[in-house]
Amino acid sequence: PALAEDNNRSRTMLVSRFRSVLEERQKNATGHRGLSPSGEAAADMIGVALEAVKRVEERSHVSGAFTRGPHETDLGYPLTVIEALAFSANLTELLGLKWKRDTPNGQNFIHFAHLVLTEGYGSAKSLDFYFRAIQYVSIAPVDLGWVNEFIGTALTYAVGGGLHAYRKVPKEGWGYDASFSVRALPDPPAGKPLVVGLISDWGCGTPASDAVLAALATHSPDVIIHLGDVYYSGTPAEQREFWLEPMLKTFGKEKLLLQVPGNHDYYSQGGAGFFEVIDDLRHQNASYFVLRGTHWQILALDTGLLNSVNLVPTDTMTFLTQDQASWAKQQLEFGKDNGLKTIMMSHHQLFSRGESVGVANAALNEAAFVPDELHGTYPWLWAFNTKSEDLPGNLPPDVHPAVNTRLLSQFPPELLEGVSAWYWGHEHANMLFKPYAGLERGRLIGNACIPVPKNLDRYATSNSIDAEPWGGYAETLPDSRIGTGDNFWNNAFATVTLDGPKATARYFELADKDATDGSGPTWGSATQYYEEEF
Repeated sequence: PALAEDNNRSRTMLVSRFRSVLEERQKNATGHRGLSPSGEAAADMIGVALEAVKRVEERSHVSGAFTRGPHETDLGYPLTVIEALAFSANLTELLGLKWKRDTPNGQNFIHFAHLVLTEGYGSAKSLDFYFRAIQYVSIAPVDLGWVNEFIGTALTYAVGGGLHAYRKVPKEGWGYDASFSVRALPDPPAGKPLVVGLISDWGCGTPASDAVLAALATHSPDVIIHLGDVYYSGTPAEQREFWLEPMLKTFGKEKLLLQVPGNHDYYSQGGAGFFEVIDDLRHQNASYFVLRGTHWQILALDTGLLNSVNLVPTDTMTFLTQDQASWAKQQLEFGKDNGLKTIMMSHHQLFSRGESVGVANAALNEAAFVPDELHGTYPWLWAFNTKSEDLPGNLPPDVHPAVNTRLLSQFPPELLEGVSAWYWGHEHANMLFKPYAGLERGRLIGNACIPVPKNLDRYATSNSIDAEPWGGYAETLPDSRIGTGDNFWNNAFATVTLDGPKATARYFELADKDATDGSGPTWGSATQYYEEEF
């Protein structure tokens, strides 16, 4: 009840503010001397937008079709309708927002506004186009459903006291139990190698994510691992509808279905939804795990926990809590001592060429972890006492390194050099890197569902990060770049086939194509764009 009350209060406040702004714009558009043709068009747009606000305020008039029940609130669709109408009528220009109209994303928003005006606010055509072409876009103009991630996090702190559902590694003697959350790699089918399917940043519940999962299923993986992020904020309902149910429908319970959490999985209710679905499956008992076989072990880490605060302006670099760092190190040592090859996996990247991985210290961000420290959710984060100048790279405290130096410092070079490959997501892009920062193969596969407009260069380097201590920006392998469709960068997934001591990784992409009837993007079959052995 308390959660629902705060949810409704947040919803009422936001909608009230939007209504006030719109009514003021309507007054300005009408003026005192009648309407010009452009003013009349603007007033008509604002009128439709106000109708959208009214539907949100009168909750009983909002059907389940566009409340999208799994999310934290029902604000996303109506607010995006308002934005699209304002953008279409050039009202955003009056606000000083220089959003591009001549891009596929700009044209999609204009077409969406047209559908709302001609077909109706809650029409099937408007809704379907939103789910295909607009939802989860995060490059302006954006899907305003992203407000759910902020609301989910705010409620975790306002209602849940800032506590998270993480499960520590049990103590054993003076250390931690290295056998915890370790299970055997499943036996491959008779006479066949074992196929591991990998997807990341996939929990969208959209036609694009459906197409990716269907394409992965054609390769008959024996193990499926999701590297985190169910959107918008990992609510229990989102975890079920966008991760658990599609996985079970596609693969059944007989396949080993696993996941590690990303930052979004911890936003709502402190990650309770993530743990509910893994408990239902009973395939893993923690947010990190090891799959161990005769030749290989897969070490999957929880990097989402310490990147679960989006209420502050500056992110600290995520890293492993003391219990998990000790446990992970023991797994790498076991692999080295027993002649096993190791593949590592996590949601967050060890390094980036195009995005900040955060800074070493930020007071507000560090303060957000105190409730968990006091509660004993995880050991005290003494790692923050090590400042940026004393971490790898020895950079000043205000510099954003290209490498997550906190995470890197938790893995001794002699152990990291024995890692055959490290797969991660978080960035909604796909890059297969040359050796960098002591890692032989860094593999970014974070583009399984989030639509990234194709006019954005996903392979560009960022001027806001410092890569000099590592000899410059990380470089991608020749001929490993993915392509674009009619609107977005291609979505992708990977398979890793384990055949004795040999691993073969294959990478696949799916392009979007505009439907001829104007109903929005569609996705066809996947094509392979790269293959490697290690």
